[in-house]
Amino acid sequence: MRHYMTKVMQARQMFFIRAGLTDAFKLTAFSTARVTDFHIKYLGEARPDNPLYIETGLLALGEETAQLCHVMFHGDGRIAATVVENIEHISLRTKKPFPWPKRFEAAVTPFKVEQPQPSKPRNLSYATIPSKPREDDIKKLTAKHIGSGVFQPFEVGIDGGVTPQALMGRTTETISHMMDGYPEFLDPEYHASGKSGALLEAQIFIHRFVQAGDAYHFYSGLKAGNAYTRQLVHHIFDVVTGDCIFSMIGDGCLFDLKARKLIKASDEQVAALQKNVVKGLQV
Repeated sequence: MRHYMTKVMQARQMFFIRAGLTDAFKLTAFSTARVTDFHIKYLGEARPDNPLYIETGLLALGEETAQLCHVMFHGDGRIAATVVENIEHISLRTKKPFPWPKRFEAAVTPFKVEQPQPSKPRNLSYATIPSKPREDDIKKLTAKHIGSGVFQPFEVGIDGGVTPQALMGRTTETISHMMDGYPEFLDPEYHASGKSGALLEAQIFIHRFVQAGDAYHFYSGLKAGNAYTRQLVHHIFDVVTGDCIFSMIGDGCLFDLKARKLIKASDEQVAALQKNVVKGLQV
């Protein structure tokens, strides 16, 4: 997850630099672009040695905001992943949004595109409004506290805040312990036969600025599941204040690592899954 979003970070920066905001990602910058939320789809797995390139287009431009679409391709032209992200232009002094310069608006207009079909949500929705619960709210549900940690200096960006890829990476580090969403993982024979799970798409919401030294608690729960997909919801909370830092809803599946294809869950597997659904859980 970090790898995909780190590549997208470079594509985002290159887009803004080519549009004239040449100093926006330097330590001496007065303003920069900050991601508030994004949707990612995984369409063709990229492995560490695979050459990749990204094409970026502008979907929408507001007075202080922008929506970008990134399409990541393999070297042979196959789509590896897509990311649609919402961005705000912020002052690095106040950390608050303010209008884009007029020269930027003129420079990006030629790059406005219609959203490519492969990047559109499949089982998720851009109309989703995150609930932004507090940690006490989640404790009242059966979602589990499955991880804790402290954000480190190498995880921050030019604005001094923890980057989207570092936040999303916490799910990679922690989700292996979330067996309620994948009870099949408790069966040693399932892994031995070359089967695992895969994330198909996800929506991520970054609710507040966090910096190196901030400690967090990580909670996960199963929102829904059927024979083909299962939706897990993750929240990261500030240990000191209980505020929600980050929310994610992911649409995943069972996956055959050898055949490289989705596996349909059996009736027994779906029944086991339904027992783990956390009632009242929202992204």
